[in-house]
Formats: sequence, structure tokens, C-alpha cells
Amino acid sequence: MSISAHNIMMCRLHVVHRQVHRCANRRTQLLPLSSFQLRGYGVVPTKQGSFTHSCRTTYISPSCTPSHNITNEKNTSHFFCKHFSTNINDTNSSPTDNESSMELLPDGIIRQSDFFGEAITFVKDVDGNSLSSIDHSSSIQSPNQSNQNNNNNKSQLKMPQSSESHDDISEAVSSFDGMSLCILSRGSANLHTGNDGDGPEAKAFHASAMAWGENLRYAQAWNCNNENNGSVKSMITTAPMLAVAAVAPVVAQGGSHYLRRIDRLLDTTRDSVTLPPPSLWSMAHDAVSFRDAVLSSPENSSNNSDLEPVHLLTPRERWHLHALHQLLQNNHHAAMGAYLRLLELFPGDLLGLSLALDVASALGDADSALRAATNVSTYWTERDGGSLRLSRSHPAQNLATSLIAVGMSSSASSSRGSTAERLAETAIARDSDGSGGTSVWALSHCLAAEGRSQEMVSKLAGFDGTQFYEACGYLHFHTKMRGYGGIAMLDSKRAGDDRSAIRLYDGGFGNVLEYSGNNVQGTERGGEDACLREMRVPRSTKGDMVDAVGSIFTGWFGGNSKSDSEGVDQVPMEPKKQKLPRRTIEDVLCWLPPSPLVLTHATALLLRLTLCDGIPESDDRWADLRTAWSLALKTDSDNAVENDTPVEFMPLAMLASSLVIDPNELHLNEVSQPLQCAMQGLHKMGKLMKLGHLKTVSASAASQHQPDTSSVEEWREVLQLLARARDSCERWEMPTGMSSSTYLLSNDGDTTTTSSSYPTIPPPRTPIGWDFDLRQFLEHAVCHAAMKVGDYESLCLARAICSEGTTLRSNCAELWWRYGLVLDMLGDEVAAENARAASVSLGSGEGGATPSF
Repeated sequence: MSISAHNIMMCRLHVVHRQVHRCANRRTQLLPLSSFQLRGYGVVPTKQGSFTHSCRTTYISPSCTPSHNITNEKNTSHFFCKHFSTNINDTNSSPTDNESSMELLPDGIIRQSDFFGEAITFVKDVDGNSLSSIDHSSSIQSPNQSNQNNNNNKSQLKMPQSSESHDDISEAVSSFDGMSLCILSRGSANLHTGNDGDGPEAKAFHASAMAWGENLRYAQAWNCNNENNGSVKSMITTAPMLAVAAVAPVVAQGGSHYLRRIDRLLDTTRDSVTLPPPSLWSMAHDAVSFRDAVLSSPENSSNNSDLEPVHLLTPRERWHLHALHQLLQNNHHAAMGAYLRLLELFPGDLLGLSLALDVASALGDADSALRAATNVSTYWTERDGGSLRLSRSHPAQNLATSLIAVGMSSSASSSRGSTAERLAETAIARDSDGSGGTSVWALSHCLAAEGRSQEMVSKLAGFDGTQFYEACGYLHFHTKMRGYGGIAMLDSKRAGDDRSAIRLYDGGFGNVLEYSGNNVQGTERGGEDACLREMRVPRSTKGDMVDAVGSIFTGWFGGNSKSDSEGVDQVPMEPKKQKLPRRTIEDVLCWLPPSPLVLTHATALLLRLTLCDGIPESDDRWADLRTAWSLALKTDSDNAVENDTPVEFMPLAMLASSLVIDPNELHLNEVSQPLQCAMQGLHKMGKLMKLGHLKTVSASAASQHQPDTSSVEEWREVLQLLARARDSCERWEMPTGMSSSTYLLSNDGDTTTTSSSYPTIPPPRTPIGWDFDLRQFLEHAVCHAAMKVGDYESLCLARAICSEGTTLRSNCAELWWRYGLVLDMLGDEVAAENARAASVSLGSGEGGATPSF
């Protein structure tokens, strides 16, 4: 049994027996609390000899089952850190022996350990006057939620105050545990099994939706401190980490506008007659308002002014909430700094590491991803039991190893890539079920950095490789891996690989655009809201099999058969319109619209297919993708002022969407000069290729008899813009010889010359994307534009780029073939033939005319 399977089994046992554990608490001996006592809500010294009763929870498995909070008969609680928690300095001591780590908590504030031993704070019915430094400005409502509150006032819907969700904190922790495993493994290490009636992809969506929906319901019940009129309730009930698990990964990968987009879909759900639909936006703002909350004593606040403030939440929780606060404002750079600081203080926080990698991927910041991984790598190495398992290892060791491999593979350095590949292979060998998806993510970057396209195809597009990430349906992760598999096929350049890449695109990205209505046909049917309104969770094959067996054996043993009713005149009945069941939270979370990250990877694969003549430039898929980008860029009309666009937080998304969208519509704030040059170049390239424009039959027939009217000068401008974006320094352009000055970019995007001297301090360069992701746009677009221009200087630039690629990624067959084409245009026939021979030796053209299935 794999490590992840063992952990999931133990977590399921932990969920089932939560109630049994709580009932099995036994009263222990009196514990002296000789150091502190509570006065109001402050912690002050007291005399020796004070005693109080304490309950301690019995353990089933110290490595898997978290400890419970222990509440005594008075106004204090005792919280013991778990064995593997980062709050304990000595990892060899047991929780029962480490009395120094005991924390005294006032009445109504409870801490419990999650699956990995980290503390989670629950605040239940605490007087709001006893808390200070609460950010009420963060407790704002989304536009959809404000309309929803008006409707709720009319129907007298009320949020639960003292529901069963509040009474059973253990079940809330269990939902957090399941969601944490879903986030870390991208959906593969899930406590739920989705219905398989609509295929494995829909099954992965459904499994993640069930874990997410369960966590969302508890997060909604615990984080509801705002009244319908916008005021804050007098009695505070909150559990901020439940909201972090439900919201943070979404806003890290999709931004705040994508979060509101999901909220608009959740607004149509009705799980209960008495409960309004949840709002991720309002829930998140309610949670982050407690990020700096301080416990205070109203009557003795002046006397306790010399004491340090006692914060409501633990430092780890506060760092998570500060990062989420920045993410809600699309300030991913500040959130990245918060996560790096969190990992410095709490290296065992896997949720923080996973979110840090998501933010670094959105920013395209490979250095921050590398720093996040290496800052915690030694910590997790020390907690590895070794190959012989002579010592007890951390239950999340394999998940941590795969995430560390992702961070180390973000850069194209060969030394780091080899280390990351070794870590990823180790994680897959030990636990392919839990860490398979993130390990394949790391391996894709490692193999692509060396051009090992055949191995990459085996890991991402082969049957054995797809088993590692097939169950990773959280936020369309397996769709992203399908896109990587399609790019790997195009790099291998075997016969029929272009058709296989199209199949991967249609089965992944095309399917997402189709069911969500983010294509041309979807807009004709009413758009995203109308298409997703009819989507429900997948059906189960068990019910289908029962119906099938019943239809086969109907009438064999005395039942009514078809022959019994043949002589009876059948009266035709009008078909009744089947009414769909009421839409639930799982229905929305199962069929999510495409995020900017998903559209970015879809654009990368479709561009590669177009440049290698796998699809024509007038293919309908470009029109669908253009429609999807247009829908993703739509903002809420209720918001009077927008500080940024929905894709401005992600530079690579701005770059990808510029192929079909005007760059001026992609950002409201100033962007770096390389990104501006790249967007201008790709947008002009898209206009020359007419990407996203549907052609009629008559127009396409006429274009076959007319020569290409795009001038060489326009392609030369595209080449100059893309080349300037690719260079890490000021690029020299020489239209009049060596005496020419550098080209600078004016405000309108045109290239102009200036006689001013070079700047002494170069402008800071912000990253655009990780090496493998960015290469799909810049490198291939520059070579395509250079061959369109066809002059000597342009072809020399393409030759230099191909030479760089063949040096660093010498195993890529497509790269050698492209190098041969450039050398042919330069007139070097011998070297071109050698390059083509190298490409054939690496597998180019293999497979003959056999179709790919």
C-alpha cells in the first residue's frame, strides 16, 4: 500500500471516528497551572499552586490522527501541538510529554490540529467588544452578494447562528483535512470518489468538487459575521483557515475577478430553503478581517497596557490571512513575499508551500519558486525515514518532495533540473497516487529543459504516464498536463503527432470551452451562465448497470414483458419535459469556467499547432479561444472603479491573450518594457495571421488564388519587437550602421530612435513566465517571423536561437528540424542536411502513415 493510500485510509478512519474520539476523552490528573491565569482576555502571571482540571484526547495513530483541543470546565482551553507540527522544536518529544507547549485559551476560542499537526483556530460566540484591531473595511461584499442580500431580505433567509456545524468542530477540521489533501495533490489524494458515468475527466472534477463543497459549507457557516445591512454582529464566530482553504488556491491561480465569476455561478445554487448561497468573496473578506485581531479586556485595558498584545490567531494563520488579503487585491507580488516569510518561520507548512508555488507560477517568477522550495527542502529531508524506514517519517513526506521538485524545476538550470528530477522520481516511486500529479508537473519542466521530448511524451501522453495525473481534477490541473503532453508530441515530431496533439487539445481545453459556453456556439446559446445552468454532476455507472440488467431480465420470471403488451393498443403519450434537479454547490464547483491560467496553456498549444501546420490559421478553434479570452476579460458592471484588468496579475496570460486581444485592453497600469514589446509583437503577428477571425467559404477560396499580401516590413516589425522582448539587455538595431543608437519604445508602441546616451542604471526586468512556458511563445514566434522576413540578419537571429536550443536541449527532434530549415534558407546545404539527419536520428518522422488514436 502506498504512503498516500495509507494516509487517506487513516484520515477516513479519523473522520468516521471523530465522534467516538470526542466521547472517549478521559479525565486525567490535576495539572498545576503555576505560571499563568486569564484575567479578562489577557494572560498575566499568578501565584504558585493554582490547579485546574484538564481533559486530554487519546490517540489512535500519532502519525496520522491529529490531537483535539481540550476544553476544561472553566474559561480556559489547553492546546498541545502535534508531534509533527512546526510549532514544536523537539521533534522527538510526544505531545503528552511536552507540557511547555501548552497554551491557555479563553472561553469560546478553540484550537485543533489538522491532518499535518498545524493549529487551526475556531472562535465561537465571542463578544465582539473583547476583540480589537479587526479590519472592518475588509468586510465588504461582492456586487453579486449585495443583490443576493436584497433578495434574502424579501424571502427572510437567515444564516445559521448556532447550527450543528458550530457544535461539531471535529467535522469542520475533517473537511479542512480533505480540502488540504485535495489542494496539495491537485485532487488525486482525495477522500471522495467522483461518479464515473461521464468519463475519467468528469470523475476527477466531481471528486474535487465534493471535497471543495464540504469545506465550503463549513467555511460559510463559520465565517458569517456580517449582517445584511453591512454591520458586524456583536457575537463573533469565525474559523479563518477554513476560508483560506476554500478561496486561496482559486484567487492565486485565477485572480480576484475569477473568484467573483465563480461567485456569480454560486449565486444560482440553493442547497437549503433556509440557507442563502455561499459567496467566496464575502467569506474571504470576513476571514481576513481577523488577521490582526487582538484579545483585549474592556474593563482593564488601561492596566494591561504594559503587556504584549495577545493575538487571536496563531502566527501561521496570520501570515496566511495577510497573503490572502493581498491576493484578493490582485497584489500577487506582496502575497509572494508573505508566503516566503511564512515558509521561513514554518517550513513544515505544506499548504503555504503549495500556495507559494501557485503564486510564483502566476507571476512567472522562477526565482521565488526556487527560493520557496529550497528554503524548506532540508527541513523535509530531515523528516524522511529513509529507504529502509528505520525511523518514522512524516506522513506528508512524499507530497512535500514532489512540491519541492516543482519549485526546483521552474528554472532551466541543468544542475537544479537533475536534482528536481531525482526528487520527482522518488516521490512517484513511493506514492504515485498522492504525489503523481505534482511530480509529473516537475518532470515536465525537467525533461523539457533538456529537450527529452520522447520521455516527456511517455510521462504526459502515454497511458502509463496519464495515470499519474488523471485524477488531478482540481482547478483543471489534468487539463494543463494534457497541454504539456501535446507540446511534447510536437517536439518529438513523429508522424501523426500533430493529430494526437489536436486530440489532446480537443479532449482537454476544447471540452472545457464547450461545456462552459466559452466558445462561439456557447455565446449563441446564451453565454456562460445559460450553458452552465444545465450542467449537473456526473452520473454513476452503478445505477446505469442496474437499469441495464433490469431491462435484460425484465419478463423472464413473471414480470411484464414486451410480448404481453403487444396485443394491447398503445396510446402514444406526449413526452414530458424532464425537470432538472435543483442546482447544488457541487454542480458549480464540478463544471468551472476556464481560468486565465487554463486559457494561457490552451493558447500555447494552439499556437504551436498553427506554426507547425498542424491546423490552418483560419481554424475555428482560434475563434473559440478568442471568445473565451473576451469573456475572461469582462468585469463586473457594478464596480464603478477598476484598478486592474482580470489578467493583469499574470504576465504570461497578458502575453498569450495579446495574440487575439488588443494589448491596450489587457492592462490599466504600466507594464515592463519587455512585456510591452512582446505583447505588441504577438498582437501584430496575430493580425497578420488573422487568428480568431472566422472566414467564409468564398473568402477562403479566394485567398487560395491570391498571394500573401502581408508585407515583409510588417513581419520585420514583429521580429524586432519580439527580439527586443527576448533580450535581457538593450538590443542594438542597425538600420544605418554601427553609429545608430538604441531603439526605445514610445507610449504608442512604435519603435523610434533617439540620440540620447544609454541609461546608466538599466530598468528592472520583471519575469514573464517560467522558462518552458515562455519558450512556447517567444522562441517559436521569433523563428517564424524571421523565416517570413527571409533576409540575412533575420535568419542569423533565427540561427542563433536554434543554436542555443540545440546546445541546451540537444535531444529535441523538432528543434534540429527547425535548425535545418533556417540553414537551408541561409544557403548552408551541408549543415542543413546534417541537422535534418540529427532530427531523424532522434525519432522525427517515425510511425509512417499510421493514424494516431
